[in-house]
Amino acid sequence: MAAPHLRNRRTRIAAAAGAFALVAVVVASVVLVLGARGPLSGMASSSPSSSPSPSPSPAPSEVVFGGSGTAGSVDPSPLASATPSARPPTRITPAPGTHLPPFPTPTTGPSQGVTTPPATTPRPVTVTIVAAGDIACDPGHNVGAPADCDQAATAAQIGQLHPTAVLPLGDTQYENGTLAAYKSVYDPTWGQYRSISYPAIGNHEYLTSGASGYFSYFGVPAYYSYNLGNWHMISLNSECSHVGGCGAGSRQEAWLLADLAANPSQCTLAYWHEPRWSSGEHSDATQMSTVWADLVAAKVDVVLSGHNHDYERFAPLNAAGKPDPLGTTEFVVGTGGKNHYGFTAAPLPGEAVRNDKSFGVIDMTLGPTSYSWKFVPAPGYTFTDSGSANCH
Repeated sequence: MAAPHLRNRRTRIAAAAGAFALVAVVVASVVLVLGARGPLSGMASSSPSSSPSPSPSPAPSEVVFGGSGTAGSVDPSPLASATPSARPPTRITPAPGTHLPPFPTPTTGPSQGVTTPPATTPRPVTVTIVAAGDIACDPGHNVGAPADCDQAATAAQIGQLHPTAVLPLGDTQYENGTLAAYKSVYDPTWGQYRSISYPAIGNHEYLTSGASGYFSYFGVPAYYSYNLGNWHMISLNSECSHVGGCGAGSRQEAWLLADLAANPSQCTLAYWHEPRWSSGEHSDATQMSTVWADLVAAKVDVVLSGHNHDYERFAPLNAAGKPDPLGTTEFVVGTGGKNHYGFTAAPLPGEAVRNDKSFGVIDMTLGPTSYSWKFVPAPGYTFTDSGSANCH
């Protein structure tokens, strides 16, 4: 048995070590908060400008689930690693009685959405996102000219932009979204950022029964929300037949209304695959008309979509798709790497900018009360679009 003075010395050493560990945790928390950039100026404009280089920023703080989750088995193996600046979300709020591992680890997700009060942010912060849809070619087609398959080039752009989060806007892996295809093409490219990715599902994912490849790869529910900096973010499902519809009274719409009511953020961004308004090949996604009207009524600031393989930016639009300063601004960014679609109609009311020739991503800076955007073209393309606006 050790002498009393030795036991006392060991006790003092253990106490000191515990105190040091506590101080380290506090210092790390302070560094996380102070690492965020300051707020945007808030001046509205749409003139060309360069996006500032982002600093590491707080990760999403809450995730609220909705809709049915996966079908099929989950592959638990690590499919990708995060960039050095990536941080996983710190907390999730699943449905009562449902145990879920930290998002976005693969999981089946609950059968219904729940709402939760918004996360509190210790002070105003600025975060960045990168988004695009219609990304990775089918493994059998992933050969030849980059004009057909440029997902590697747009993935490289993400690495240069160092965003807080990546938003894949559906049709992430062609043609059928099988898990094997994801591992073959998406994973070595956009999959490098899977740990900071918060996707929306597209129509091609459902060409595999139950979209099992998508759900197994990303591990997300069919629709969900989370908080990112001072913004509330909502990922919806525009493949309405697979989630019981998107119209008035549907389960997804009821979940959305509850989520919006529980998260009255000054700044809100929603995203899904098929755009409500578009002059591209697939035209307007009329099945999203009720959802769009709900978002306009809630003064949601931005909606991002893909599906049409082009880039389109609209002025703020009302529920009927007419320009309105109090409306919601829509961006179509179906430029992630799969071949382009030409426009099939004249520009729609309020359609300010469009391009069907350039691959690239949209780089958005989300400040406490405003946002800015820049379309960043892939190498070999010159088209760009940039601007800024205040939140409602």
